[in-house]
Amino acid sequence: MAQAETKKALDRLLAQVQAATGREPALDRAVAEAFAGAEPAGEAPAYSASVDACLSLVAQRLPDWHWHIGHGPRGIMPYAVLSPTSGAEQPRFEALAPTVPLALLSVLLQAVRAGHGPAA
Repeated sequence: MAQAETKKALDRLLAQVQAATGREPALDRAVAEAFAGAEPAGEAPAYSASVDACLSLVAQRLPDWHWHIGHGPRGIMPYAVLSPTSGAEQPRFEALAPTVPLALLSVLLQAVRAGHGPAA
Protein backbone atom coordinates (compact mmCIF):
# COMPACT_ATOMS: atom_id res chain seq x y z
CA MET A 1 0.00 0.00 0.00
CA ALA A 2 1.39 3.42 -0.95
CA GLN A 3 2.16 5.91 1.78
CA ALA A 4 -0.74 8.23 0.81
CA GLU A 5 -3.15 5.28 0.82
CA THR A 6 -1.82 4.13 4.18
CA LYS A 7 -2.37 7.59 5.69
CA LYS A 8 -5.92 7.70 4.30
CA ALA A 9 -6.63 4.25 5.73
CA LEU A 10 -5.22 5.34 9.11
CA ASP A 11 -7.30 8.55 8.94
CA ARG A 12 -10.45 6.48 8.38
CA LEU A 13 -9.56 4.11 11.20
CA LEU A 14 -8.77 7.00 13.54
CA ALA A 15 -12.16 8.56 12.70
CA GLN A 16 -13.83 5.23 13.54
CA VAL A 17 -11.99 5.07 16.87
CA GLN A 18 -12.90 8.68 17.68
CA ALA A 19 -16.57 8.00 16.89
CA ALA A 20 -16.71 4.84 19.01
CA THR A 21 -18.26 4.86 22.47
CA GLY A 22 -17.37 1.37 23.66
CA ARG A 23 -16.61 -2.14 22.47
CA GLU A 24 -17.14 -2.61 18.75
CA PRO A 25 -16.08 -5.99 17.31
CA ALA A 26 -16.01 -4.54 13.75
CA LEU A 27 -13.57 -1.86 14.95
CA ASP A 28 -11.45 -4.53 16.66
CA ARG A 29 -11.20 -6.40 13.35
CA ALA A 30 -10.28 -3.20 11.50
CA VAL A 31 -7.52 -2.42 14.02
CA ALA A 32 -6.19 -5.99 13.83
CA GLU A 33 -6.22 -5.84 10.03
CA ALA A 34 -4.49 -2.44 9.95
CA PHE A 35 -1.64 -3.58 12.16
CA ALA A 36 -1.31 -7.17 10.92
CA GLY A 37 -1.74 -6.30 7.26
CA ALA A 38 -4.37 -9.01 6.81
CA GLU A 39 -7.80 -9.84 8.10
CA PRO A 40 -7.47 -11.79 11.36
CA ALA A 41 -8.45 -15.46 11.38
CA GLY A 42 -11.20 -15.87 13.93
CA GLU A 43 -12.12 -13.23 16.48
CA ALA A 44 -9.86 -10.19 16.77
CA PRO A 45 -8.54 -9.09 20.16
CA ALA A 46 -10.99 -6.75 21.91
CA TYR A 47 -8.90 -3.64 21.33
CA SER A 48 -11.90 -1.34 21.76
CA ALA A 49 -12.60 -2.76 25.22
CA SER A 50 -9.32 -4.08 26.64
CA VAL A 51 -6.56 -1.93 28.11
CA ASP A 52 -4.26 -4.97 28.10
CA ALA A 53 -4.85 -5.64 24.39
CA CYS A 54 -4.16 -1.98 23.57
CA LEU A 55 -1.01 -1.83 25.67
CA SER A 56 0.22 -5.01 24.00
CA LEU A 57 -0.30 -3.38 20.61
CA VAL A 58 1.48 -0.20 21.75
CA ALA A 59 4.42 -2.28 23.04
CA GLN A 60 4.56 -4.19 19.76
CA ARG A 61 4.42 -1.10 17.51
CA LEU A 62 6.26 1.48 19.64
CA PRO A 63 8.33 -0.54 22.11
CA ASP A 64 10.51 2.33 23.33
CA TRP A 65 7.65 4.75 23.91
CA HIS A 66 6.14 5.90 27.19
CA TRP A 67 2.39 5.84 27.74
CA HIS A 68 0.28 7.45 30.42
CA ILE A 69 -3.44 7.06 31.08
CA GLY A 70 -5.75 8.88 33.44
CA HIS A 71 -8.77 11.14 33.55
CA GLY A 72 -9.07 14.64 32.11
CA PRO A 73 -9.19 17.82 34.20
CA ARG A 74 -12.85 17.35 35.07
CA GLY A 75 -12.25 13.74 36.09
CA ILE A 76 -14.83 12.42 33.64
CA MET A 77 -13.21 11.54 30.32
CA PRO A 78 -10.30 9.10 30.18
CA TYR A 79 -7.21 10.28 28.36
CA ALA A 80 -4.03 8.74 27.02
CA VAL A 81 -0.63 10.23 26.19
CA LEU A 82 2.05 8.54 24.12
CA SER A 83 5.60 9.86 23.67
CA PRO A 84 9.11 8.50 23.04
CA THR A 85 11.19 7.76 26.12
CA SER A 86 14.30 9.31 24.59
CA GLY A 87 15.54 11.32 21.63
CA ALA A 88 16.05 14.94 20.69
CA GLU A 89 12.58 15.39 19.22
CA GLN A 90 9.74 14.64 21.60
CA PRO A 91 6.48 14.24 19.71
CA ARG A 92 3.61 13.84 22.09
CA PHE A 93 0.23 12.43 21.15
CA GLU A 94 -2.80 12.97 23.37
CA ALA A 95 -6.45 11.94 23.22
CA LEU A 96 -9.61 12.08 25.29
CA ALA A 97 -12.14 9.29 24.69
CA PRO A 98 -15.16 7.65 26.33
CA THR A 99 -12.94 4.75 27.47
CA VAL A 100 -9.25 4.17 28.19
CA PRO A 101 -8.86 1.57 25.40
CA LEU A 102 -10.30 4.01 22.84
CA ALA A 103 -7.97 6.76 24.07
CA LEU A 104 -4.99 4.39 23.73
CA LEU A 105 -6.02 3.36 20.23
CA SER A 106 -6.39 7.00 19.27
CA VAL A 107 -2.89 8.02 20.38
CA LEU A 108 -1.35 4.91 18.82
CA LEU A 109 -3.01 5.65 15.48
CA GLN A 110 -1.96 9.29 15.68
CA ALA A 111 1.67 8.28 16.25
CA VAL A 112 1.72 5.66 13.50
CA ARG A 113 -0.01 8.07 11.11
CA ALA A 114 2.74 10.62 11.87
CA GLY A 115 5.34 8.07 10.75
CA HIS A 116 6.44 6.54 14.04
CA GLY A 117 6.81 2.78 14.13
CA PRO A 118 5.70 0.40 11.39
CA ALA A 119 2.20 0.88 9.95
CA ALA A 120 1.68 -2.82 9.32
